[in-house]
Amino acid sequence: MCLKVSEVAKIVQSLKQAEIKETEKRRIVLKEGGRKLLYTGFNGTEIYVVRTDKLCPGDFKVILKPQNGKEFAPTHVRLFFDLYLKRISDEKLAKKVFLAFEKVNVGEDIEEVTKEFDLHKLRFPMELDPADITLFYGSLLMAEQDWNYGSNGCRKSKLEPPREFLMRFIRWIAQCDYGDIDRVITTAVRNRPAPKKYGIPLFEIL
Repeated sequence: MCLKVSEVAKIVQSLKQAEIKETEKRRIVLKEGGRKLLYTGFNGTEIYVVRTDKLCPGDFKVILKPQNGKEFAPTHVRLFFDLYLKRISDEKLAKKVFLAFEKVNVGEDIEEVTKEFDLHKLRFPMELDPADITLFYGSLLMAEQDWNYGSNGCRKSKLEPPREFLMRFIRWIAQCDYGDIDRVITTAVRNRPAPKKYGIPLFEIL
């Protein structure tokens, strides 16, 4: 299945809408909408998108379903910590993962990028998920930001495209010093942007 970040929203919008109760302060999901399997990793982990319409109409969440485990929704924090583990355990291999994110960010097909960098073959001494899973669900999180904070969403971003907010954190992790993960995670969970210097694509640095 060929898939670019810009195409994810079209898939989600074709799914059944969630049942929502709106209050003055927030949108409450009474029943989630449709779901679709988008990728199965080399280790059997399945990646789904589930329409929730939670933050904005058309919003969705990403689900990981390990082959022999319970499904869960990965967060940005999981993504950042996983990338950090990959980098400190094998910086040379991690470079491939970071550059793969840059290629997806500029519009290339996620699975084609996975094949180009042989991500399904990479093995790290420390990691939370295999590299192909990391790239795929991370790309979906980028698509989620584009939808909710882009022209079709109900929130506003100071960055264009909105996924640049997430991409700058990925670049920060690719260049940070050992032990800086605390500062990266703290900045992210407080919903603050990464420093402006991480707006430079890794193609120009690594």
